[in-house]
Amino acid sequence: MHFIFGGAFNGKRKWVKERYHDAFWCSAYRGDKLVMNSRHNVMVIEGIEQYIKESIEEGMTIEEVRRAFQTIVTDWLLLEASGHQVVIIGTEIGKGIVPMNPQDRAWRDSCGYVYQHIVKNAHIVDHIWYGVSNRLKGEQE
Repeated sequence: MHFIFGGAFNGKRKWVKERYHDAFWCSAYRGDKLVMNSRHNVMVIEGIEQYIKESIEEGMTIEEVRRAFQTIVTDWLLLEASGHQVVIIGTEIGKGIVPMNPQDRAWRDSCGYVYQHIVKNAHIVDHIWYGVSNRLKGEQE
């Protein structure tokens, strides 16, 4: 798995498109349903934070979201074991002021837990800030 994260509008999508030309895209921003598998060689999941937010809005607790996404990550790892590549793009929402709204806090906290699990299991992790990548895990390009 390759996890790419950074601030909103910091060039993550462009950076991924430059590296994964023929990938199948599943985008929360377009309203796509989150997919666990694909017949395509490379699958990009864009907006993982939005899929997490949907789970919170549906009434899941932080722990339920955490467990659900652990299962999803396991499914993606199994997909990769069969020769596919999964690329996940997430926007960083955990920096800054803690939200006053309990639902927004639950979303922020859930993203933190899910991102930690993704990073732990990803082979490559890149942080994109203003279009510049910083490889945090995996071989350098």
